[in-house]
Amino acid sequence: MMKINVIKAKKEIGSQETFEFVTSAEKIDLESEGPWVGSEIKVTGELVNNGRVLTIKGVIHATAKNQCHRCLENFITKMDISFSEDYQENNDVDIDEEADLAYYNGDEIDIADVVRESIILAEPLKVLCSKSCKGLCPHCGINLNTTVCSCNNDRIDPRLAVLSQLLK
Repeated sequence: MMKINVIKAKKEIGSQETFEFVTSAEKIDLESEGPWVGSEIKVTGELVNNGRVLTIKGVIHATAKNQCHRCLENFITKMDISFSEDYQENNDVDIDEEADLAYYNGDEIDIADVVRESIILAEPLKVLCSKSCKGLCPHCGINLNTTVCSCNNDRIDPRLAVLSQLLK
């Protein structure tokens, strides 16, 4: 687990402590078939006592194994994902349901959920190997990034062929 001891930080307002964890996707329950599986995930950051809350902020350094959505080539992406979360001790008296706070009990805060959530939210919906990826030829299926195909790309959908007469 990724637990941060907060005993010293709770004693003094303004105190700061740094932390560092090395974990894996499997240990923080990320998808079993996701791009992060099998890679090392490093989390660095600091814990700050702001008086009312304990703020934990940091950066997640992760490597993902992706497949390009255009050309279907496999590639590796390194990502640095920032996160920040405010925690308040759960004493059942001052709980504010409207506040954007997380609560903790005891002398440790487990940040595994925050790390997992930050990684999931940082995953792009469409992954490309590069911004200039040309993808695959829609006719022969060849990777246009590595080879030029000889397909005739001037084919017109027969349903729209009548519209080509309008320009003449």
